[in-house]
Amino acid sequence: MTLGGPNIYPGVLSWLGIARELTAGTPQAPVYTQPLEQNSFEPEDTPKFLKDNAIRGAMTDLFYETLGVESGTFSFGGPNFLDTHGYFFDNVFGDLSTTGTTPANPSTTSGAIPVGSTLMTLASAPPSQYTAGAVIQIGVSPTAEVVVISSTQSSNIVNFNYPLRFTHPTAQTVNTVTSPYTHKWAALNSPLGYGGAYGAQPPTHTFTDVTNVVNTFTNATYGTAPSNTYGARQYASACLKNLDFSGNAEQLLGIKMTGDTWLSQVAGTAPVNTVTGARPIPNWNSQVTMLGSTAPTTVIGEFSVSCKRATQVYWTVQGTQTPYVIARGPLNMDGSIQWDPTNTEEPLDLMLLNAQGPMSITVSNTTPVAIPNSGTPFTLTITMSQVANIKSKIMRSKQLIGYSNSWEGVANSTDVGGSGGLGPGTITLVNNIPAY
Repeated sequence: MTLGGPNIYPGVLSWLGIARELTAGTPQAPVYTQPLEQNSFEPEDTPKFLKDNAIRGAMTDLFYETLGVESGTFSFGGPNFLDTHGYFFDNVFGDLSTTGTTPANPSTTSGAIPVGSTLMTLASAPPSQYTAGAVIQIGVSPTAEVVVISSTQSSNIVNFNYPLRFTHPTAQTVNTVTSPYTHKWAALNSPLGYGGAYGAQPPTHTFTDVTNVVNTFTNATYGTAPSNTYGARQYASACLKNLDFSGNAEQLLGIKMTGDTWLSQVAGTAPVNTVTGARPIPNWNSQVTMLGSTAPTTVIGEFSVSCKRATQVYWTVQGTQTPYVIARGPLNMDGSIQWDPTNTEEPLDLMLLNAQGPMSITVSNTTPVAIPNSGTPFTLTITMSQVANIKSKIMRSKQLIGYSNSWEGVANSTDVGGSGGLGPGTITLVNNIPAY
């Protein structure tokens, strides 16, 4: 045995990295580390094995397992970190508009810019502040976009980090901006999705699972296993199908996610652990409004919100086990509200009268009160302009009577973004991250 004992790999030394993909399925090195609960992170490679059950005159019926098509799944969660969690909101919703503060150094575009472009031509030479690393805003809401300049060419062409999500017309206003940034996510409805591909698909992401467990199995009898030099595996083309918020008044705002990915592959470079400096926000500092009024919400003890995407993994007969695409279907939102304790029958009336109306949930470390030593200011607002209460159940399990209501977000023309159409709700996040 080596000095200090055998090699072991503590779970607390592992971490999850995330990055937006420029091309679906092409792994990206992690940009940020996403803190999570240790026992919640469960990525799993799920190749399909094809059984040979053809009888051969023997009292058994499994004669071989052939490796079939391959993909992966994941689930993880933990308390809220409202800087890095924006990547997951983007993965589910897809329509993202961002505005910054303190606009300055104005310029204008000289021609229309299409969806998917990573450069723009300005009407004149850009201001001197338009240098690599500068943050600029193109246009205004609902199609405003904030990008980070990667380089400027000698003429009046500016290159930036990620492809544009919206079309921007000639003479569109461009400014440098600073934090805080306001991000609004809605259901992506335009035919052109992320990067300009047809199909209204949100961006995909790469999850990097760093365990530090190095693969040294190279027995030639069973083939040569790949060497995992960096102790990290990457799950590309990650697509969320569930984004769940839990808002018990006695706890931190919790966020859980599940979804599908491509089969993992060994990381080709050493991942960098860039840990967020955010601090989780407690639910007691939340505000919930129902039917435009905060009056009945004074006794709400718990809420939940679930953003759901139907997903489907597709394979094709073209000599590859890798999925052709992981397709995202309709976006839906539902959840629950607990009036606990209750001082009114209003929760029951909401269901019996089918009183569909607006509901919003805001979680912040600045309002309604400023939380001492809470770090970077964050505000998260979940808005549904038309909510149907489909269940109302009286609760007597505690000392005081309460009601538990289940609700569903109904598609409407208000909860939309720059891609228009209809949507069940939106998420607005104010933080110091310029772009997702």
